[in-house]
Amino acid sequence: MPQDEDYQRIVEGAILDAETFVKATFSGRRRGYDLPWRRVTVRPVAIQGIRHLQVSHLDERQDTTKNYAGAEARDKVRELLALPFSQIAIVTTEGEIQVQISRKGSVRMSRRRAQQPGEAPPLEHDRRKPYLLPGTAPDPLLQALEIQTPNGQIRAGRQRKYRQINEFLRLIVETEALAQLDTPIRIVDCGCGSADLTFAVYHYLSHPLALPIQAVGIDVKAELMARQNALAAELGWTDLRFEVSRIIDYQPEEQPDIVLALHACDTATDEALAQAVKWETHLIFSAPCCHHNLQAQMSVRPMPPVFQPVLRHGILKDRLGHVLTDGLRAQIMRIMGYRTDVVEFISPEHTDKNLLIRAIKSTTPGDPQSIAECSLTWHACSRTSSRPWETGHRWTARWAPGVGIRESRSTPCPRPADHRGPMGGHTQGGAGWPGSPRSHRVSRCVGSPAPVWRCQRHRERW
Repeated sequence: MPQDEDYQRIVEGAILDAETFVKATFSGRRRGYDLPWRRVTVRPVAIQGIRHLQVSHLDERQDTTKNYAGAEARDKVRELLALPFSQIAIVTTEGEIQVQISRKGSVRMSRRRAQQPGEAPPLEHDRRKPYLLPGTAPDPLLQALEIQTPNGQIRAGRQRKYRQINEFLRLIVETEALAQLDTPIRIVDCGCGSADLTFAVYHYLSHPLALPIQAVGIDVKAELMARQNALAAELGWTDLRFEVSRIIDYQPEEQPDIVLALHACDTATDEALAQAVKWETHLIFSAPCCHHNLQAQMSVRPMPPVFQPVLRHGILKDRLGHVLTDGLRAQIMRIMGYRTDVVEFISPEHTDKNLLIRAIKSTTPGDPQSIAECSLTWHACSRTSSRPWETGHRWTARWAPGVGIRESRSTPCPRPADHRGPMGGHTQGGAGWPGSPRSHRVSRCVGSPAPVWRCQRHRERW
């Protein structure tokens, strides 16, 4: 036990002070001792008008919270002080107290007074999570989207959509890249559908943030786009419009600064990413939906033996397809000069399609390390092909400016034997297969939406 017992009296007094206490954190473990928790935090709360100490115990698996009042609160503080924590941090309205305890029990305590007294902490037991669109008062947009009732309450059946919109807005704002964009900021929402996200992004950026915004939502459903245009006119938002177009065919009037794609189905996500890269968009936010393309290939083509333990189980096979597809998408974005991360933007309890690819234009395309990493993964995926000439041979990859990743292999050309040249050409001999074409260089651009192999000698593709 520590030799200096005075710190316990000081810490206990600070935590039990109803006027100034804000928060306390117990963490770290003194060497040679065991602790039931990794960290314990204490904060004051009011329950039915009575002051309690809310104590949260975090172990390896979960966070357990209990509330204590009166003598129970004092006993709990003393119990925590008796445990072998190595660090105690206390925040009060008057300053901070830091306690460090060595493995031998010596105590080092420091105090830092606040430059000016702070405010007393809020004591609400169930604190409302702060949202960028609060929804605590009647909001014309939330009411127009039928998320909020006329008296300002979030509808029970629309809680998930409300949280989803706010989390999406938070991920946009926390990039801190909006200030770097020229105004007006131009936004394209690809496959906008019901356009809840389109309206929310336009509203938040143009009203609370007061940024000049010009936004366009595109979708193939004409009736839906007409309805959204009518709603935008009803709200008086002249810089928000909706157009009927396929993603891959859309041509913006001006280069967009931000491209959004929320749950664009299957390869529509790839079309949105490809268009955003083509337009040299500064910020890209894409939440992929289903992944049918690679899933279908995995079902009809042989996979490498290393994947067999995963492929035996339908749910794991499905998730493998998702992970491979989104991993390749993110890596190709890095190759194209974007700082890219994949984050969970909403809890899985709301939707299992809860990943967001967030990309910020930051570097010159063609980073060699990113290309090498993508090529290795792409090579593993390409082994799902049933064509023997696409597997088991040496291959390389390089960056082709204006084209993408150029993957090359020294592999037999699949051109039929009856198409040999007058001298037999390259088809004599065989690269390991009797009577098969001789190996030479063939290539494909793996960064294109529909990669094809090209034989450099025959000028053919397949």
